[in-house]
Amino acid sequence: MKVKNDNRPAIIIAVGIIIVIVLIFIGNRKTKSTDYSNLTDEEIAVVVEKEIDEMQVSELSSMGERERIEYYVSSFVQDIEDKEYEKAYNKLYNTFKKNYFPTLSSFEEYAENKFPQILSLDHTNFERNGDCYILWITMSDPLDGKNSGIEMNFVVQENDLNDFVMSFSVI
Repeated sequence: MKVKNDNRPAIIIAVGIIIVIVLIFIGNRKTKSTDYSNLTDEEIAVVVEKEIDEMQVSELSSMGERERIEYYVSSFVQDIEDKEYEKAYNKLYNTFKKNYFPTLSSFEEYAENKFPQILSLDHTNFERNGDCYILWITMSDPLDGKNSGIEMNFVVQENDLNDFVMSFSVI
């Protein structure tokens, strides 16, 4: 008479162990939520800004170099359109600021007088020169019936993802 070797209990135990390991792994991968209850408004703003920056870096890492440079220039132009002049000013290369806009108020006055109120960008050319990128754009106000566009070029130096400085042709 043959004795059957029944492995069913061992298989059930092995499957149970695998399920427990998978559940532990999934539990550890869940995103940690930030507890804002013990933070001041200023601390919350810093944490949120850092989280936004991390999301932008993640998004930028999937872009090609032209897309990234267009993104940087568009973010600068968006700051001007939103009248966030200090934010736009901080994106400018220091030597450029010293030569053309030594103060934030001089930049703000320039932006209010030279940039259209509502901006539409047409990216016309793109080049790389060493560690600098040059982007030519035509900037216009889509609501302006005259369809007058301002041609400008932006020079962007990217230090790292979402870490850049720029200058532009002063008109």
